[in-house]
Amino acid sequence: MSNPACSEQSPKFGRETLAYLSVWVVALLLRMVYLWQIRRAPGFALLMGDAAVYDEWARQIANGNWLGSGVFYQAPLYPYFLGGLYAWFGRNLLAVRLVQVVIGACSCVLLAAAGRSFFKRSTGLLAGALLAVYPTAIFFDCSIQKSVLDLFLVCGLLAALGRVAERPRHRLWLGTGIVLGLLALTRENALVFVPIVLAWLFVRSCGDPWTKRWQWAGLLLLGLVMVLLPVGVRNLLVGGQFYLTTAQFGSTFYSGNGKEATGFYRPLPLGHAVAGSDREEATALAERAMGRRLTPSEVSHYWTARTLNEIRADVPHWLRLMWKKWLLVWNISEVGDTEDQYTYGDWSPLLRTLSRLLHFGILCPLAAFGVCLTWRQWKRLWLLYAMIPGFALSAIVSTMCSRYRFPLVPMLLLFVAAGLTYLRDVLRETRWRAIWTGLVTAAVAAVICNHPMLSEAVIRAGTHNSLGVYLIQAGRVQEGIEQYRQALRLMPDFADARINLADELQRTGQFKEAIGHYEQALRIKPNDPDAHNNLGIALARVGELNEAIERFQQALQIKPDFAEACNNLGLVLVHAGKIPEAISRYEQALRLRPDYPEAHCNLGVALEQAGRVQEAMGHYEQALRLEPGFVEARQRLARLRTGR
Repeated sequence: MSNPACSEQSPKFGRETLAYLSVWVVALLLRMVYLWQIRRAPGFALLMGDAAVYDEWARQIANGNWLGSGVFYQAPLYPYFLGGLYAWFGRNLLAVRLVQVVIGACSCVLLAAAGRSFFKRSTGLLAGALLAVYPTAIFFDCSIQKSVLDLFLVCGLLAALGRVAERPRHRLWLGTGIVLGLLALTRENALVFVPIVLAWLFVRSCGDPWTKRWQWAGLLLLGLVMVLLPVGVRNLLVGGQFYLTTAQFGSTFYSGNGKEATGFYRPLPLGHAVAGSDREEATALAERAMGRRLTPSEVSHYWTARTLNEIRADVPHWLRLMWKKWLLVWNISEVGDTEDQYTYGDWSPLLRTLSRLLHFGILCPLAAFGVCLTWRQWKRLWLLYAMIPGFALSAIVSTMCSRYRFPLVPMLLLFVAAGLTYLRDVLRETRWRAIWTGLVTAAVAAVICNHPMLSEAVIRAGTHNSLGVYLIQAGRVQEGIEQYRQALRLMPDFADARINLADELQRTGQFKEAIGHYEQALRIKPNDPDAHNNLGIALARVGELNEAIERFQQALQIKPDFAEACNNLGLVLVHAGKIPEAISRYEQALRLRPDYPEAHCNLGVALEQAGRVQEAMGHYEQALRLEPGFVEARQRLARLRTGR
């Protein structure tokens, strides 16, 4: 005989499964359409910023270098994920994106499952459907960035916590810890969830014996340790120091909180326009300041201590900065670091349309409305209430851009869906106070969130500048120059883009136009030593020697240890016939940088002109020791030795 209960449940189970499958299919199709539309975008096959770093790291992994070298500086899970795909498919970025599309569609189903557990089935399905069409999710799921794993693991964590809330089981707590550990290996500040979840575990289980609660807490932590401990051991064995995740906290903390911090990404040394070698720069600057070689932990401690000292020196400035970053977390602006979704919207009508219909400025007010309508259930939902501000606070410790706040999206979407699906029940119960409170709160949130803190034009300009840098690195010079010009059309006072354009114009022999751009950039950014130095080079090329000398001197006033400016100043002084001054400048350059082969050769030339031939030969020899293929030094040395 058939089981009546099973007969009753089967249609419901079938409809629910079909609904989840529909969410997955819609998410998959939208991401596939977006991929097709952006296939000819300049950034589709051009990896920039962190994507370029992940790509290089993944290629090393795919080639068999699974352990790598040194303590991890960046979160390792995505590069290893990427390396695994490279090992399987070869370095095929389209294959990577297709796999990520599938993962992104699965994230939508996981969020639907979480919504079903915390609220009800209709809430979960709506949350999953909203994530399927959310434009920023589509953009990140198809980018070579770790955000695709951030989203998947946050949705997986929410789904796991929802299941635990329904039926706490030992294996579920262990699995939740594992997911938390994996999330920490893509987004380290996700560790803020650990104390929140532990507090929730003990509070929600107040009817259970203490022994059981401690067992569950132990299993949660065991799952976390199962993931993070191997990483710590690897860091110890390979890098000599025990770090459960990475060793970049100090430099990241300084970038987001130092006296020069703006709230947005900026490399540590002045004058760099894009990210690329953050680890080397942070280490070099710290070692220069300390006067010795430093371990990764010492580098991190140096930047942490420097940040705290600068905060203490001007606490009001730091508080204003934190407030600015807090507002940026909730702002409509989707701030990019090397690329942004607005620029990709130029290539994708789908992304452009969805970005107008559903953006963060709509998401936040609707989520606030949902919180108000579901407030009666706060005892059951306070975990979600705590996770949202907890993660937001951890995010503002660093700089702010769209992908850093992106893990908030699925949590907010749960409340958006809850507000919309519970509205009918609230109206039926005539809970007018909850409705009016929700409407007022949503209106206030809408006013706060929808005033752009960074214009779309500025964000786009940053992407075009980055495209210019990486196109030129790829040998596509004219395309790169056009990207710089596009950045300046969008943002005429973009000093870095103007300097980059001037640098490239100078390399292609367009000195007069380069000089004009350098001069405009320096009116905007007068204390950029690299711009003064490069303007000096351009002026020297057109014969303006006195003006060139002034620019090199200004570069050295701003940056006294600028060895390249000393060397360039020496060159111009030689052409001006001021040999003793030139010799002095070359010697200064070599005091600053003893391993500078060009300065040794140039000093040799100046000494030779001053009649100090033996000294000149010594510097030519030193230049060749440092750079055996240095043709000019070899030729000059040979001529002196043969007496020709």
